Amino acid sequence: MSRILVVYGSTYGQTERVAQRIAEVLRGGHHTVEVHKGDRLPEGLRLGAYDGFVVAASVLQGHHQKYILELVRRHAARLNAVPSAFVSVCGAAGNDLATARGYVDALLRDTGWHPTAVRSFTGAVAYTKYGWVTRWVMRRISRSKGLPTDTSRDWDFTEWNQVERFAEELAVTLAPQSPTPVTMAS
Repeated sequence: MSRILVVYGSTYGQTERVAQRIAEVLRGGHHTVEVHKGDRLPEGLRLGAYDGFVVAASVLQGHHQKYILELVRRHAARLNAVPSAFVSVCGAAGNDLATARGYVDALLRDTGWHPTAVRSFTGAVAYTKYGWVTRWVMRRISRSKGLPTDTSRDWDFTEWNQVERFAEELAVTLAPQSPTPVTMAS
């Protein structure tokens, strides 16, 4: 099957979990998959060695990670040349689809990338990983939206069944296309 590179940007770990789950499903579809964090790519990584790409990034304070934006901008031509997917993990994806879509549209507009597939998934509220200021701000936001405010634990809102379904669709999309047989007329 295809050789796929999954690159992710994650601040508190939820997008890494989403990227790893997508990679696991792709491997189950008989693809060879490598997964790397976008700010820790191996020296000498050659994008030309891959048949397809999945880029996943989280939204924090209204923006995806800068290192993902720069990576996609720098390699947009290669990403556009083969099947690719962009996955955005965003708290707004659960209840404000227009805002979540705006974050995706901004990244794509700013980079010139035209992925084959795009999806947004809801992330998590990682209270236990936040500093006290962020925890306080996130608790206030959660309260205003009717979300959990217990800061002694993290809250996972990701639609894992939808992540898996999307990855299954990607496994087909990223598979090498067989040439259409030519039928000879007699």
